[in-house]
Amino acid sequence: MEPYLSDDINLDASFLLWLNKQTDYLENEEWMLDAFLFALRKISRHNFIRLDKDFYLHRRFWKGMEFPFRYKLLTKRKKPGDFVLYHFIETVLITEEWIIKDSHYASITDKGEAFLCLPRKAQWNQILGYIWPQQ
Repeated sequence: MEPYLSDDINLDASFLLWLNKQTDYLENEEWMLDAFLFALRKISRHNFIRLDKDFYLHRRFWKGMEFPFRYKLLTKRKKPGDFVLYHFIETVLITEEWIIKDSHYASITDKGEAFLCLPRKAQWNQILGYIWPQQ
């Protein structure tokens, strides 16, 4: 699979509005960074994460994130690819080459492990670059 280019990540306005509401509801303004770190740490801890038939990280992976972050997005009928948030996180993970996928599994890369070691401010700035890119 070819890595995404940063130009390939297009956020629609509804996602930005949803992000704004999340900041209002949660005490932690850096919840999105926490979601990225949670995802990378979980992949690192388990070494491999199964992919679903649509080539997304398996719903069980995302369900494990919903409880601590108080999301209630996934249902029996909704798949991870149906949610802009999960698609966005996964796209950035691939674009930055923090994870790689083969035909059945995803795993963390050396770049992903290096990102986990960066100072929090540097991590946050890198993520924010996808939401508000510099022109």
